[in-house]
Amino acid sequence: MATAMAEAWMKTFPMEAKTKKSTGKPIPILDVPAFNKAWNIYRDTSMDIMKRFEYMSNCLNFTDKDTAAIKQSVEEFVAPNLEKILDHIYWEKLINDPWLSRWFMDDTGKISNEYVKVRRARQKIFILKIVECKWDEEFWNYVRWVGAVHVPIFGNEDLYIPMRLNIALWGYIHQYLFNLLAEAYKNEPEKLQKFTTAWTKLFWLIIDVYHIDYFAPWM
Repeated sequence: MATAMAEAWMKTFPMEAKTKKSTGKPIPILDVPAFNKAWNIYRDTSMDIMKRFEYMSNCLNFTDKDTAAIKQSVEEFVAPNLEKILDHIYWEKLINDPWLSRWFMDDTGKISNEYVKVRRARQKIFILKIVECKWDEEFWNYVRWVGAVHVPIFGNEDLYIPMRLNIALWGYIHQYLFNLLAEAYKNEPEKLQKFTTAWTKLFWLIIDVYHIDYFAPWM
């Protein structure tokens, strides 16, 4: 069954939902089995969120071992330090960033502390969903929805955040978390490697799904 986001995607890019058939000599590549196989994977992973997760997981070798490592790191480190991590991201990084801080300003151009608190609370909900380690359709559609509401075609133009800024922020959170892990587990290199490897894979999975609706597939 197509989800609401998948249906919206197909309405926006209807040509991607159609079965491709060769019309003759101009496009014989469509009759090549390898091309058809690749096209079907591309189409299926564009419209079915779980097929996308499965395909990307296979590419990244994201397995149950990685899920177990993330759960362990959450229990030992992330959960006890979550408030500290959120405070740093919002009260030290975001409100001081020359680009990202504009989303936290009021009409006078000053940082709105109340709005920062609102965004921090919503980010906490997002992180809490991540650390549940429940990689089901509901979770991935939630990740996709969070990304889509920041795209004018699906969300509110006032909430639009350019993709490069999203990636910059995810990259910052990634390295900030890893620096914390590196300090906490500097005497346990095997555990540190296990944790950082698992989180790296998960970050890429989330970044991919988060940005599904940012660009037309051909861009």
